[in-house]
Amino acid sequence: MRRYFSGPLSGLLASAPVLGALGAMPATALAAAPPVSWGAVSATYVDGQLDDQSADEPEDEEELVIVDDEEMEGGGEPSGDGDVVVDDGDGGGGDLDVFGDDGGSAGAAASAEEAAPDANSEEDQIKAEMGLITVVQRQRMLKKKRFELQPQFGITVNDPYVRHYTVGVEADYWISNRMALGLGGTGLIGAKTPRYDNIRRQEGLLLTANEVLWQANVDFTYNFMYGKIAIFNRALLHWEAGGSIGGAVMQTRVIPRYESLHEPFSNFTGGGLVALKTRTYLPRVNWFAFDLGVRYLLFADRLEPGTRGPDTTPGTGVDDPALDDPAEAKAASSPQLAHNVTFYLGVSFFFPTSFEYTTPR
Repeated sequence: MRRYFSGPLSGLLASAPVLGALGAMPATALAAAPPVSWGAVSATYVDGQLDDQSADEPEDEEELVIVDDEEMEGGGEPSGDGDVVVDDGDGGGGDLDVFGDDGGSAGAAASAEEAAPDANSEEDQIKAEMGLITVVQRQRMLKKKRFELQPQFGITVNDPYVRHYTVGVEADYWISNRMALGLGGTGLIGAKTPRYDNIRRQEGLLLTANEVLWQANVDFTYNFMYGKIAIFNRALLHWEAGGSIGGAVMQTRVIPRYESLHEPFSNFTGGGLVALKTRTYLPRVNWFAFDLGVRYLLFADRLEPGTRGPDTTPGTGVDDPALDDPAEAKAASSPQLAHNVTFYLGVSFFFPTSFEYTTPR
């Protein structure tokens, strides 16, 4: 920054060699030097003024210019007539440095050092932020326009006398991220529980029961709930819950009370299906999930007639000998409502195996 001095102050700067000497003296010499008498400086200035008045003034008065190194190297020209230009070179509004100690370069270096970005700290900050669990996150899995293939394994829990173990698969097409249409098929392996035989031996009672061989269903699924579970404050598992409603067809078979005498008969029937299910997604897998659900199936079935038995003596028997034929026994049976409640576990595979987030504009 340059300063312009005019009037008596410019003469003082020009005629006072003491100030120039002060600027040129080192700090140690300045400390040892005797104090400067400002009265002597003023007397010198007055004598110089008297000499200037007695001398003949030239036609063109020379300008007295004090410049710094930057001006010697091609800096700007002074402006104004008879002015003294002082350039302290710091580009700011600081005071004139009489002693020649310019701390501008050191300050600029310190400022540049502070302003320089620390690459390591920035990388560490990014890693730390990525490791944090944010409050609001995107939904973990997008299923719209994707196919889902879900193998299932389950067990029926409503019948204490006949237990069914199920193996099946369900295929769904997701119309949106919440709604899907699906087809399913399940094979059931029925087996009598120990209670069935215990009642027969202890109470002398014969139970009438059926087993389901297989079922196929078509259903509509809607996911009405979505959430997250924190695992020891280390990770988040995303989950969702939904329900299904649809229809099913199946084949059942009676379990004869006298298995050594009578053959079973089968029945094709249909019914309605309602299911509740939940699904959990893994943190970094876009095509896999775990499933848990319960399925309730209500259907019409036919049970073995009560008059089908071993006592077929003519005239004294209480059982109908014609019912030994399975077809006759089926025709004599009456339809009744039956139901199955199945708990199942499954895993889901999604195709395509990847998806992309889209943001509406």
